[in-house]
Amino acid sequence: MQARDANAAGPAGAPEPRVIRRQDYKAPSHRISTVALDFTLGLESTRVINTFDFAQTGATNALELHGDALQLVGIALDDRPIDIDAHDPVYGLDYSDQHLRISNLPVSGQLRIETIINPQANTELMGLYASQGGLFTQCESEGFRRITYFLDRPDVMSTYEVVMRGDRALFPVMLSNGNLVSQRDLGDGLHEAHWRDPFPKPSYLFALVAADLERIEESIKTRSGKKALLQVYTRREDLSQAGFALSSLKRAIFWDEKRYGLELDLERFMVVAVPDFNSGAMENKGLNLFNTKYVLADPQTATDLDYDGIESVIAHEYFHNWTGNRITCRDWFQLTLKEGLTVFRDSEFSSDMAAEGLSPTRAESAKALRRIDSVRVLRAAQFPEDAGPMAHPIRPDSYQEIRNFYTATVYEKGAEVIRMLQTVLGIDGFRRGMDLYFARHDGQAVTCEEFVGAMFDANQQKNAEKFMRWYDTSGTPRVVVTDAWSSEESCYRLQFKQVLSQSSPQKEPLPIPINFGLLLPNQTEVDLVETAPVACKGGEFKGELFILNDESAEISIELPARPVPSLLRGFSAPVTLEYPYSDAQLLTLLAHDSDPVNRWEAGQRLMLGAMESMEFEPIIGALKAIAADSGLDNGYKAAMLTPPSELYMAEQMPVVDPQAIRAARNALRAALTTGLRDELLSIDESVRTSLKAAYSPDPTSAGRRSLANLAQHWLALGGALPSSELFKRFRQAPNMTDRIALLQALVEGDSDEAADALVLYLEQFGGHPLALDKWFTVQVTMTSETALLRVKSLLTHPKFDATNPNRVRSVLGAFFHQNLPGFHRADGEGYALWAEQVLAIDRRNSQLASRMARALDRWDRFEPQRKALMRKALERVASDAQLSSDVREVITKALG
Repeated sequence: MQARDANAAGPAGAPEPRVIRRQDYKAPSHRISTVALDFTLGLESTRVINTFDFAQTGATNALELHGDALQLVGIALDDRPIDIDAHDPVYGLDYSDQHLRISNLPVSGQLRIETIINPQANTELMGLYASQGGLFTQCESEGFRRITYFLDRPDVMSTYEVVMRGDRALFPVMLSNGNLVSQRDLGDGLHEAHWRDPFPKPSYLFALVAADLERIEESIKTRSGKKALLQVYTRREDLSQAGFALSSLKRAIFWDEKRYGLELDLERFMVVAVPDFNSGAMENKGLNLFNTKYVLADPQTATDLDYDGIESVIAHEYFHNWTGNRITCRDWFQLTLKEGLTVFRDSEFSSDMAAEGLSPTRAESAKALRRIDSVRVLRAAQFPEDAGPMAHPIRPDSYQEIRNFYTATVYEKGAEVIRMLQTVLGIDGFRRGMDLYFARHDGQAVTCEEFVGAMFDANQQKNAEKFMRWYDTSGTPRVVVTDAWSSEESCYRLQFKQVLSQSSPQKEPLPIPINFGLLLPNQTEVDLVETAPVACKGGEFKGELFILNDESAEISIELPARPVPSLLRGFSAPVTLEYPYSDAQLLTLLAHDSDPVNRWEAGQRLMLGAMESMEFEPIIGALKAIAADSGLDNGYKAAMLTPPSELYMAEQMPVVDPQAIRAARNALRAALTTGLRDELLSIDESVRTSLKAAYSPDPTSAGRRSLANLAQHWLALGGALPSSELFKRFRQAPNMTDRIALLQALVEGDSDEAADALVLYLEQFGGHPLALDKWFTVQVTMTSETALLRVKSLLTHPKFDATNPNRVRSVLGAFFHQNLPGFHRADGEGYALWAEQVLAIDRRNSQLASRMARALDRWDRFEPQRKALMRKALERVASDAQLSSDVREVITKALG
């Protein structure tokens, strides 16, 4: 069942949507210290008895509780029933399936509320819902109100005790947050489990699982010597694929102890793999629920990217145990307080894991590759969001539906803002800030100001208010850099100017940390620690770090010759850098820059220029040297050789032309394949030979596969590897990484062998949902003009399941968001399919539908014919009288 907001803007003449504003925040009217939940579980009918203590904290004695799709059975105040049929006049009772208001309450007391819910009908997958015969929960951000009436807001923190009973045959495993108190047999095939969470938490962190599951487990000792039990639960047939997730959890726990001194605080920590899940995972205290995609892996069904995603997401949710659970958000406007910080923490963890056990040179390349991956995500997802109709600061000022603000801005840009804090304060200074943050706020629901304040107070600095401007700025700041050289004075000047988006509500200059270096004509780097500037205004100079504090700034440095500037090293701030690099300067950086991220950036800029001018010789020569450099990590080489993505290229164009983008990218790849033929053949022979060892997902092995598969794909496109050879390799592929790479190459070549490979893959993996998702995605992202026909065909395939979010994302999400020319056909048929499917999905799952709806965020950047067709599709969706408030917000903002 899907709740619809009665105030959501519908067709013309409908009321304006409800807008929630940060400035209107008010503390809760009551405190709820303890909650006891009693569940009698059933797939189609679950009874919930919610007993909680309340105490009035505000001026009103009326308690307003949230609800969503609930059937109220009964209410009692201090064990005295309240007549719900007569809407009891003593307590001014007013309720619907969406709310419950009780007036004239005593200052304190105890309420017991009984409700009935239908998990099987809950296709929104929010609250308590059924999935493949089991019961699971997802309560962030406002799902708890779909279980029981409650003050469902993050600043109401309570301890929870949970008793659940159900059919042992249906629900042999029954889990909730915290520690297991007891379990017992009730007779007649029923059993009961009793759980208690000793830590106060907001309702969004509540979790319950009742299903037929198996587990693997391991006991560990924390750094203080306490024993803790780690468990991973999956369906019986998937249990053999859970080992890597458990290993990743152990690595995350020990890393957090070492890096931040944070210890696991419960007797047990549980991870549960859920087949139907709207997002990646959820950090419920002690009971993390995960999309199966981020738990299950073995070499035959999971790629290197899958393994990487599992380790990152497992770590992310575990790190939330402290940055999100022990300290949580005062309100949902502060979402980046936990998400930005925890994305930063998981990226640091992944970087350290990638470099573990490597030589210093290899470790630097491995860490650079992680940083490059983060920059790619930021540019592909967050920068377009910053420039589109859903642009917002990392801490927004208002929203209609909070579920629409789980965005790349809040997560990825939020993490970059945290990274800037570490850059400015240093690693040790950042740790001091984290220590003070936990000392001050453990067990509290707080704001972004309190986090940043702890950071600056711990380091005895007074610029917290200025840094907070990042939290209120929307759009991607531009940093315009110019330079000048005076041979008479032997003086080099760098001028910086920051330009904020015109739509940003915050207009004051930001503190922008810019790491940089200077390369002299003899390819040596200037020692900026020893060579202090002779003049500096508008910012702070700290060796290789310059902090741009004002709207404009200038540095003057005495040098014997004009250098080539290497700017924004390590991508030290989430900005677009504008400097008029010549090809000669970029080639110098590509060949000699000591910063591996800026070497990659120089290559990306050169490739963009080559695609615009169709002059490929300079970049071919430079990349020949990269491909032949035995000192470079293979994964880093693969990143250096990979052209900019079509999505990133689209953002560089004033008017987007999807077909021109694909043609330009294909021309570059063809030129590189011809120019690097010998190097690619050498890679194909030597690197692939070394991959015959047993599969390992470690970064070094994954890097070899990445480079080998890139070379193989390009050689196939250039005709050096016939489709018959690719199909032979496909049949012999030792792991899923190589298998899916070969399938992609075959499908792009559109040969007879491609059809055979697709049939063979389906025969082998038709019973494995996650492997099958890959089969769907390979086909809908094909470069052929028939991609749309393939999508429509797959929507009627027996294996397509419109109720499973992963399957919907593997087909429609991949097509709408990843196949630029296939989706943006000139005839508008892709947009017609988009409108049809967004409306169909919205009837079942509005959160999933709103994600699909974001595919047309940037419609106004295309040429007039496509713009008109996209607007027509947007208006078709907007005119739907049953549209959910989630989707309506996205569509309304897109239409402006």
